[in-house]
Amino acid sequence: MKNKIKNILKPYYYWFSNRYSLWINFRYDRKLYLDYSLVFNKDDIKQKEADLILNYHSLEKGMLFEDMKKGFAAYRISNLHKILCDISIQEGVGRSQVRVGYEVMCRYYELHQEKEWNIEDIYTKEQYEFYKNILGDFYSNTFKGVYEFSKEEFYSNVRNNNFREFAHSRKSVRDFTGEMLNICTIEKVIELANTAPSVCNRQASNVYLIEDKKKIDSLLAIQGGFVGYTDNVSQLLILTNDRKYYYTIGERNQLYIDGGIYLMNLLYALHYYEIGNCPANWGKESKDDKAVLSIINIPESEKIICMIPIGICKKSFRTTLSLRRSSKENFKIEY
Repeated sequence: MKNKIKNILKPYYYWFSNRYSLWINFRYDRKLYLDYSLVFNKDDIKQKEADLILNYHSLEKGMLFEDMKKGFAAYRISNLHKILCDISIQEGVGRSQVRVGYEVMCRYYELHQEKEWNIEDIYTKEQYEFYKNILGDFYSNTFKGVYEFSKEEFYSNVRNNNFREFAHSRKSVRDFTGEMLNICTIEKVIELANTAPSVCNRQASNVYLIEDKKKIDSLLAIQGGFVGYTDNVSQLLILTNDRKYYYTIGERNQLYIDGGIYLMNLLYALHYYEIGNCPANWGKESKDDKAVLSIINIPESEKIICMIPIGICKKSFRTTLSLRRSSKENFKIEY
């Protein structure tokens, strides 16, 4: 009789146990995000550095325009003044990301001086001299804040069988000709990207190609980070990862891990086939996911990982500096 009752109650026990475990884990995730994310805290040097990168990278993107506007990104300039005057940031100028934050800010002022534009209302000469002084020997009047490439030069290391050079040569490109890429070429890209590893080889990633210009513009408007570059975007990839492939509470975030691994492989594959691309961050909220689903037919079970505008590069173009850390900053050895 006991065994019979157990067999009857067993499905209900697992149903309740799994839901309770999921709630406990969500609660734990929530606590860690509340305690450590930049959303709620700006006390630690890493949080301040993240805030700095977020703001200075907006200036880098603005510097890509040859016909830049006077006083562009004034809101970011205001934020950067506050961040760069923080004592712990000033003392951390030896950190690569802090240093380049000051360098980008100095270059912003110099670009306006070269055009004889007065921006004293948002950025004074005294502030500029102050930042130069903090940089000290790190300051260089040859710092540009952007890279300039010819298409031939940019892809010169793609097929040389040297992965180190290949990896360093990949950069986000935003300047496209507007020409459509051949579907067969894109299929080759996906075949190569599909070599990405995944948990238990479940291969839960999917890639959607959007070619309707109105839909592309609407989708990138929701994404919000590609403003000023959308005119020549004729094709857009959307990478997703399907929740249906995960079967334990511990795997609740595995879709982001597998999706991230696939994304990097996809970016390398695009670069290998000499297709310009720029991963457009999808750190969005549920309302944004729903807005996308109202435009294109993606199953609700699939989580958007990234949007990637793709295209044929112009004969010459610029990319952001996007300085990378050295291994000394993020490689830790535990004894």
